[in-house]
Amino acid sequence: MQEDIKPLTDINVNTYRKANPFEAKVVGKKTLIDEGKENQVVHLSIDCNGFDFIEGQSIGVVPPGLSSKGKTHAVRLYSIASISKNTDENVTTLDLCVKRVVYENEVGEKKHGVCSNYLCDSKIGDVINCTGPAGRHFVLPPEEELNRPYIFIATGTGIAPFRAKIKKLLEYIPNYNEPVHLIFGVQYSKQLLYDDEFTKYNNENFHYYRALSREEKTAEGEKMYVHQKMLENIEIIWPQITDPRTIIYICGIKGMGQGIEDVIKSVAKDKDIDVENFWQLLQHRIKKEVY
Repeated sequence: MQEDIKPLTDINVNTYRKANPFEAKVVGKKTLIDEGKENQVVHLSIDCNGFDFIEGQSIGVVPPGLSSKGKTHAVRLYSIASISKNTDENVTTLDLCVKRVVYENEVGEKKHGVCSNYLCDSKIGDVINCTGPAGRHFVLPPEEELNRPYIFIATGTGIAPFRAKIKKLLEYIPNYNEPVHLIFGVQYSKQLLYDDEFTKYNNENFHYYRALSREEKTAEGEKMYVHQKMLENIEIIWPQITDPRTIIYICGIKGMGQGIEDVIKSVAKDKDIDVENFWQLLQHRIKKEVY
């Protein structure tokens, strides 16, 4: 049976646009990963008084200056990594998790991502022009529907919205006792963003799995990605996958989606479940933000 997951209504979106941006002051900055300036992840806290959002939404950032075409830069969206005033009335800041982007173009020239480098180079007191909040589909269900199981699957800075969601569920929802699974994939253990926060949760229903593709191998000797970590722990996770109340959120690199789908279909087949029908029903409970 497929449960009807009620959408959250009355979601505030696009209060601020490029023409009337929200001026957010940087009030906190911490380097989470620093392997040289070209491989850096920064945690930024900005003053969010007047910017109302909920967990699972994004904020737009408008970099200063003009593009190569002489126009103002396009808005870049970043998932919000912190709980909202809706959850805790004492909240006054909004957190972002930003990876500095440096790459080579097709002719070998080194390029720097306009917005990521702007944010990573920002200083306390700087004012950032923002838009939003953006997004409706990746938020949690309404308060009366929150008490249900969740599976969160992330790679890299895709962990940002799950930091907020998990904090809300485990710290702010009274008597919340449903299973929560977090599968987080990175190359090396030193790249596990917010790992100390996730490991400190003393909740027997919270399951935290790390997939380290350059440090771990599967039983078959392959690199350990998030879908393989799911398969490795499938007997623990499967009851929630088949539970019609469970919502599965996926955030990170686009390519991981196929591996997750393949694992679920393979296990369903092994359990003599009608694979295509089961997968079709499951789409109702899978929410993605991939890039």
